[in-house]
Amino acid sequence: MLIEWLHRWVAAILGILILSTAISIRKNLHNNRTAKRLSIAAVVAVVVQAMIGRGVVKADLNSDLVAIHLAISMLVIALLTVVVVLASTYKNESLKVTDSAGWSRLLALGAFGSYALLLLGAYVHNRYFSGWPLVNNQLKPDISDHYTFIHYLHRFAAGLGIIYIAYLISNAKKRKRPKNEKLLVHLAAIAYGINVLLGAVHVFTEVSSSAVVTAHLLGATAVWVLLIASTTMSRFGITLSRN
Repeated sequence: MLIEWLHRWVAAILGILILSTAISIRKNLHNNRTAKRLSIAAVVAVVVQAMIGRGVVKADLNSDLVAIHLAISMLVIALLTVVVVLASTYKNESLKVTDSAGWSRLLALGAFGSYALLLLGAYVHNRYFSGWPLVNNQLKPDISDHYTFIHYLHRFAAGLGIIYIAYLISNAKKRKRPKNEKLLVHLAAIAYGINVLLGAVHVFTEVSSSAVVTAHLLGATAVWVLLIASTTMSRFGITLSRN
C-alpha cells in the first residue's frame, strides 16, 4: 500500500514538473519548434498515462494494461530525453538534421529494438520459465502457449541485441563519431550487459524478487535512454564537448 501511495504521489509531482518543463521551453526556447512540440507531446502522454493508470487499477493490474502503461511511460522518458539534449544547446531555433550516412538511423534502430525487448519482457515478467539462456532448457521449446512464445522472443531478441550493440560500438569507431556519442553507446553496452545478467538472476530466483524485477527494468530503461540520447545527438549534430 505504501509503495502504491508513493507511486501515485511521485507520478503527480512528475506530471507538474513535465508541465513546468513545457512552459519553460515555450518561454525560453519558443523558436526551437522541435523542443517545444516534443515537450507538449510529453504533457499529452502523461495525461494519457494517468488515464491508463486509472484503468490498470480498475482492471486489477491486468497484464495487457500494465504493458501499455509501461510502454507509454517509456515514451514519456524518451520525449524528455530528446528535449533535454535539444535544450542543452541553448539554441532558440529548430536544429537542422545532419544525419551522417544513416548513422542516426542505426542508433534509432538499436533504441527501438531495446524498447521492443523491454515490452516483451514486461509482458511476461511475472511468469517463470526454467533454464537460462534457453527457455525450459530447450533450443526449440514448445511455444504453443503464447506466454512461452513471447518469453522465447524476449530471450532471442536479447541475444540479437548483444550482437547489434557490439556492431554499433565497432561502427562508431570506424565512423570516428564524436566522443559524446561513443561514450553513450559504450555506456548503453555496459548497461545492456549488466541487464542480461540481471535477467539470469531473475530466472534463477524463479521471478520471486521484486528488487530484481525493478533493477532489470531500470537497466532496460538506461539502455533505452542512452540510445535515444545518442540518436538525438547524431541526428542533429549536437556535440556537448570537444572531440
